[in-house]
Amino acid sequence: MPVNRVAAAVLTAGLLAATAVTGAAATASAAAPSAEPSAATALAGCSWRTGLGFYCGYDTHNTYADYGDSGKKVKEIQALLRFHGKDIGSSGIDGQFGKDTRSAVRAFQRSVRLPDDGIVGPNTWTWLRTSV
Repeated sequence: MPVNRVAAAVLTAGLLAATAVTGAAATASAAAPSAEPSAATALAGCSWRTGLGFYCGYDTHNTYADYGDSGKKVKEIQALLRFHGKDIGSSGIDGQFGKDTRSAVRAFQRSVRLPDDGIVGPNTWTWLRTSV
């Protein structure tokens, strides 16, 4: 990974962690390079946002999410999981953090070598928003 890409990823991770703690969208002019979305990204409905990472149109906050939660943040998680090729079950993007979403989160966490606890906290948000 080129040095500039690593620096951008580290800075983005810090911004995402700050967003998770404060619940507010963090921005910075040099957070990460703008990336043209690929065809797969466009098909998934997700696009790159400087200072945020990948965004799928539901929620920009990176707040803690766990089994039983519902709403826009869960829809964003489900869309990001689908963007990353994970099976979120037959209900699709329904905003309900049920067993299928938890299984998809755990599979994603394993794929990026995070502890597979099924909880979307700061580290999981960072990987969902920035990894390709």
